[in-house]
Amino acid sequence: MSRVTECTVAAIEPFVGRMAADTCVRATALSLGKTADALDASDLPAITQSIRRLLAPVASVATIEGLIEGVVRSCEHSSSST
Repeated sequence: MSRVTECTVAAIEPFVGRMAADTCVRATALSLGKTADALDASDLPAITQSIRRLLAPVASVATIEGLIEGVVRSCEHSSSST
């Protein structure tokens, strides 16, 4: 599993559960013509849009934006250290 996938699933899982979080990431990857294992930091714009759509019914805008900032920071940090 890519680091981007791991970061994203871990961040949204508390809000929607493991299955929905994993499905969100896999669906985003498929929409980009990739597998979840192939996602990288360049895919973060699409991933963040998917997170916003998925969490909009269950979390405040401030919560979602804070979570996205954490995902982006974590993914960018991990890609710069590899």
